[in-house]
Amino acid sequence: MPQPAAPAAVVEQFDCPTCEVPAGSTCRTRGGKVAPKYHTPRFMLVPQLRAELEVRTPADRGPGRVWEMGPAIDAAAPEATTKPTRVGYARCSTAQQELQSQLDALEEAGCDPVFSEKISTRVKVRPEFVKAMDFARTIKKAVPHQRVILTVHEMKRLGRGAAELLTIAEDLRHHDIQLELLTGPLQGVYDPSGHGRACSRSSPAWPSPSVSTSGRSPWKVRRRPASVAVTADGPRSSTMT
Repeated sequence: MPQPAAPAAVVEQFDCPTCEVPAGSTCRTRGGKVAPKYHTPRFMLVPQLRAELEVRTPADRGPGRVWEMGPAIDAAAPEATTKPTRVGYARCSTAQQELQSQLDALEEAGCDPVFSEKISTRVKVRPEFVKAMDFARTIKKAVPHQRVILTVHEMKRLGRGAAELLTIAEDLRHHDIQLELLTGPLQGVYDPSGHGRACSRSSPAWPSPSVSTSGRSPWKVRRRPASVAVTADGPRSSTMT
């Protein structure tokens, strides 16, 4: 999606949910200055800017100066796009391992942005994963009706321990963020709201995490009755396991 010619002007069509300035004004700091950049929840109200990590305040708006209210305008209403926002995350454990195949798969799936890192799952804090989760949460908070999907190549890119995967699952569920696995036995898009919500691909229910001592993944797909799904070849009946 092309960016608007004047991002600042488009962003300022919305009230800021962070600093609560009205439409027509720049964002402001807690110290009462013109903020050097627009708050993320505000510029993410613009669909064309949702993949950006920041939108700087133009020099003619006087970043760093004492904040003053701009001309009053009618605030635009945020709208969810029909296309879901896919936030990609790629990871491998060592510098010697290849990461490009994951990046290619995430790009093909339509992920934008994509966060990646070479770091072991034994490391408790993975900086790029934290950024990916923060980004997904921020979009969902700014535009609650926007469909947001965290996409990874396979389950083990998120983590290997049952407790860690359980924590991630609950975080996604709490923020109503879907999870997409591009490969593996659980391939598909998982909906945190459970049955009755249509997802892309195989449309399974949200994985039900349960701690296992067998060393297997704690993610399980709940069994549900046969249902009719509409595909490119017409209606068909299927049973998810």
